[in-house]
Amino acid sequence: MEPKNAGLRVGMFVLAGIAALLALVFFLAGINLTPSLQQETYFSESVQGLNVGTAVKFRGVTIGQITDIGLVAAEYPPPPGAASRKVYQQVVVRFTVDPKKIGHTGSLQNLIAHGLRVQIEPQGITGLSYLDVSFVNPVQYPVQPVPWTPQSTVIPSMPSTLTQIQDALEQVMSSLSKVDLGKMFTQISALTTTLHDEVTSGDAHQAVAQAAALLTNLNTTLTATNLPATTASIRNLASGPQTMQILAQLNQTTAQLAKITAQLPALAAASQATINQADETTADLQAQLLPMLQDMKTTTANLRALSAELARNPSQVLLSAPPPPDGAKP
Repeated sequence: MEPKNAGLRVGMFVLAGIAALLALVFFLAGINLTPSLQQETYFSESVQGLNVGTAVKFRGVTIGQITDIGLVAAEYPPPPGAASRKVYQQVVVRFTVDPKKIGHTGSLQNLIAHGLRVQIEPQGITGLSYLDVSFVNPVQYPVQPVPWTPQSTVIPSMPSTLTQIQDALEQVMSSLSKVDLGKMFTQISALTTTLHDEVTSGDAHQAVAQAAALLTNLNTTLTATNLPATTASIRNLASGPQTMQILAQLNQTTAQLAKITAQLPALAAASQATINQADETTADLQAQLLPMLQDMKTTTANLRALSAELARNPSQVLLSAPPPPDGAKP
């Protein structure tokens, strides 16, 4: 009975050791037993510094790791005659992403449409790199279609910063190679000669000479004017007794004007009252004179009638009654 129990204990000890060994292997290899999202991307540049197990980060936060690196031509064999196409000369990089690290992000295709891209970023000066997932301008880095069916969901890539700098330098060098340096140096030499001639004997030289003469004349004029003495005379005149007397008179005049201005409202009111009274007096006179003028008009009319009658019969003054007309009885 005891040998059987001993064998059982030995078997359980061996199984526990194997389980511990597997757990240690999984831990050291960084194998995650939880479900993960499988992704892949393609690079047209060197992936030096990337290895299986390299971290995948989003803004510095590790969200996954690389699981496989290979050539597109080996993973997706090209059809006959298409091996020389650039699309089959890329490198395929597969990686996993931990869903717990990214949470609920919605549709991956929607994120890609808004600029989700993968880029190789260096880790300092160690020579190692990592995959950086970030959002960029989707117009500047559009999605490049591929002529095969990917094994996993594809997140488009974009050139690394170093590659972009190299491409910019290559464009600059290509532009410089198209420049006619001999012609450019000839033009620069001609321009330098022209500038030298202008400065030594041309219009520029004359302008400098005229400016120097003008400055000399101005200095002479200022020296002859004796500005310090003139300034002192102005200061003495400003603080002299005549200036002070003029200022005092101006102050008195200003005070008198202020008094007169203060009296103007009362004077205006008195003038308005006088005008109103004169209007009332004129109205009364007009009311009194109107009947008298009418009587004078009537009297004048009567006098005119009497004068006319006397002119026709002057004897009326003495006889009182006019003579009877011819043929009338007395």
